[in-house]
Amino acid sequence: MKRTYFRIRNPFASFRKSMLRRMLAVSLFASIFPVIFVGFSSYWFSSSAIREEVDQANARVLNHASYSIDTALQRVRSNALQMLLGSFFNGNLTEQKWANYAGFYSNLFQNLSSLQNSNAEISRIVMYIAEDDYLVSPDQGGHKVAGEEDRRQLQGLLASREAMYWSNDTFRFMGDAPGGQVGVTLVCQVPFQASEPIGLLLLQLNPSFLQENMTRFSAYPGELSFILNEEGREVVSSAGHPAPQGLYEQVGEHPGRAFSFTWEGRDYLVTALHSSFNGWTYLDMVPLQELNAKSRGIAVITVAIVLVFLLLGAAATAWSTKRLYRPIEHLVSLVRGNRDEELLADEIGYVQSRWAELNQATTRLQTQLNRQLPAIREAFALQWLQGHYAHYTSEQLPVLFERYAVPYQHMHAVFALAYDQSPDGSSRFRESDKELIVFTMKNIAQDVLAQQGASGMVVNLLNDQIAVWLWEDTEDPAAWFAQVQELAAGLRTVLADYLKLPVTAGLGDGPGAPGGMPRLFAQAVMAIRSRFWAGTGQVIRSGDGDAGEAKSYPYPFEIEAGLEQALRNGDAAEAELQLEQFAAYAQETLRETERIRTAYYQLLTAALRVVFLLNLSLKESADGTGDETDLYVQIKNVHSIQELNDWFRERLIRPIARKVQQRHHQEYERTFETAIAYIEANHHIDLSLDQVAERCGLSPPYFSKLFKRIIGVSFIEYLTAYRIDRAKTLLQTTGLSVAEVAESVGYQPKNFIRVFKKQTGQTPGQFRETGSA
Repeated sequence: MKRTYFRIRNPFASFRKSMLRRMLAVSLFASIFPVIFVGFSSYWFSSSAIREEVDQANARVLNHASYSIDTALQRVRSNALQMLLGSFFNGNLTEQKWANYAGFYSNLFQNLSSLQNSNAEISRIVMYIAEDDYLVSPDQGGHKVAGEEDRRQLQGLLASREAMYWSNDTFRFMGDAPGGQVGVTLVCQVPFQASEPIGLLLLQLNPSFLQENMTRFSAYPGELSFILNEEGREVVSSAGHPAPQGLYEQVGEHPGRAFSFTWEGRDYLVTALHSSFNGWTYLDMVPLQELNAKSRGIAVITVAIVLVFLLLGAAATAWSTKRLYRPIEHLVSLVRGNRDEELLADEIGYVQSRWAELNQATTRLQTQLNRQLPAIREAFALQWLQGHYAHYTSEQLPVLFERYAVPYQHMHAVFALAYDQSPDGSSRFRESDKELIVFTMKNIAQDVLAQQGASGMVVNLLNDQIAVWLWEDTEDPAAWFAQVQELAAGLRTVLADYLKLPVTAGLGDGPGAPGGMPRLFAQAVMAIRSRFWAGTGQVIRSGDGDAGEAKSYPYPFEIEAGLEQALRNGDAAEAELQLEQFAAYAQETLRETERIRTAYYQLLTAALRVVFLLNLSLKESADGTGDETDLYVQIKNVHSIQELNDWFRERLIRPIARKVQQRHHQEYERTFETAIAYIEANHHIDLSLDQVAERCGLSPPYFSKLFKRIIGVSFIEYLTAYRIDRAKTLLQTTGLSVAEVAESVGYQPKNFIRVFKKQTGQTPGQFRETGSA
């Protein structure tokens, strides 16, 4: 049978066969070699990544171990230093010992036991008294130095220039460390930093503490961890293995980098970390055999994946090449001009048809967008004039204006237009024609702007009014604003003549930059509102004057801000003072009833804004109305400034201030519950007002003021009274000495006796003898 697999039905048969073979060859080459390359590179990358991740993980583990150990060492050293700087060790120890020999060693045992109990890392504490040649330990008691070698070693430590340091030496007189390892010992001269110390304090750390921190995160079989000191000597090791010879030198040759190290016939990956706190070097050694085991597994998986993808790639290449050849055949026919309907069935024909559809859809969407652009710009203008973009930065605003085709660098101005029904009721418009009237006003305003050649837009304010926003690139803002006023007057006349209705125009106090437009717009709207007392059918600027002239409408924003701040602070007296200033200003400046009522409406809005921001509720009001939405209705029924002020005091200022004070009082109570608990738990230490204030998250002056106001006494008076009450209890219920009681409540004995007698009229001894309550 004759094979017809590559049969072609046009004159380019040989060309097409050649192209198909080439496509197959290129496709196979392009699929096989990348797969092989990706396989080998992925194996290499995975192996490197495993080693790098292990090194990073070890570095993190060492960092954690170093931090834990260094923190513990620092804490032990700080606690030891705190004890040595205390009242007992900071005095003349020799005099204390000869003055009260038994009491001296009793206090010594008590301090050493307290230090050992508060530091779990310490395995043994020894105090050496050179004058008595005596060793004191809280867990082994006291005994004479046994051997001459130990005595020489102790005398050498006394003669050291360093008053406090960590040592890795072996001290036989301290006994063997747990586990047979050499412990880390803190050596301190006593008294601390004295020119002639009389003794030594030695604190030996438990080696198991260091070992546990080093081996806590071991993840590989055979993994080893070490700590070496500055001289390369071993401080601690995992599982008791000694540190390999030459390891410390290798660390110095590879600073900050992982390296390979061979020991006892095994290769290790070594990660090192140097601690700046004590100069120790933390080492972690992972057997490379364990790492390579994972790499070998990755290699097997990679080879299997490469083989599978090679087979799949070869099969897919043969099939896809045949499929890809069909559009090429149609493309050749298209180049030859062979336009038959078969073209619509292949990929190129589909792309052509889809491209045409997309072009049509793009054109349709662009047309719709162009139709909607004026409405979008108008929505942006309304939002901007009402101040909804106040949170935008100076870098964002130019981009925003450019998006809506509004020049940002020009001078801007705005005026508002409003109509009123005819006073005699002869208007040709009905009440339901408001939308039609506003629509007509907007269209006429746009036509007038186009005729005058003015740059700007007309905005429907959605409240039966429109605003005209204008801009101009001018070097004389005053002259341009005069033209804006003329335009507002002319446009007002045109609208009034056409509608046969009174039309009023309201302007701000002048032109300004884009950022000042919300303020100018608010002035224009306020001027429009003032037509109810100034009269309709004229141009009103933010001021009072004759008809047709610029009019001002001042409002005491600074008094409003003061009232808001007083309400936020819960200061009713200050808020009422601001209200009185507002009333005086209204009487002297506003004078007109509607203007005063309008100002009080705005003041009511400011008060309700405080209620909203503080999440308060006025439902439990004095008059029992219980509905915040009725406030605007209630204020309409008030007929004088005095009544307005009384209404504001009883309905707003006092309820708001009371609720704010209640909230503050609850917060203060929680704060001072924390303070009292902290004082009672720490009265036995040198406690200061600054410490308690910091605990409560307050500044010391503010905390002191609040403490006196809430508790009724000053901080030091409360602390003293509590300590004395506690001392009375100890004197009555325990056999502690007066000195021990003094220390238990945070006093030195002399100060304690003086303060106790001042508070109770008796000395502590007299109080204990008489059994006074």
